[in-house]
Amino acid sequence: MVLMSKMIEKPHPLNKALKLVGKKFDLLIIDSIAANKGRARFNHILRDVPSSNPRILSMRLKDLEKNGLVTKALVLGTPVKTEYALTEKAESMLEIIVLLKSWAEKH
Repeated sequence: MVLMSKMIEKPHPLNKALKLVGKKFDLLIIDSIAANKGRARFNHILRDVPSSNPRILSMRLKDLEKNGLVTKALVLGTPVKTEYALTEKAESMLEIIVLLKSWAEKH
């Protein structure tokens, strides 16, 4: 019984990571924004993320914003555009994304 309560109190770190960036396209979106010097407009990200569509991308960006990984800002002009930027939290995982991409190329 004690073992079970410890498991509930302290989830595995990978489970926590997967809750933040484990959904389809999350890492691709972060990588796309990072490749654009940490800021990117919606349509730029849409072009960079294969097999995505505007509805799915919008949902993923909302979740990433809710999880504190991206911020959303309106760029005034005609028309008004939406720009997304990486937070420090997302920037702190860029090294991991680079390593993961390298690993994927090898395997």
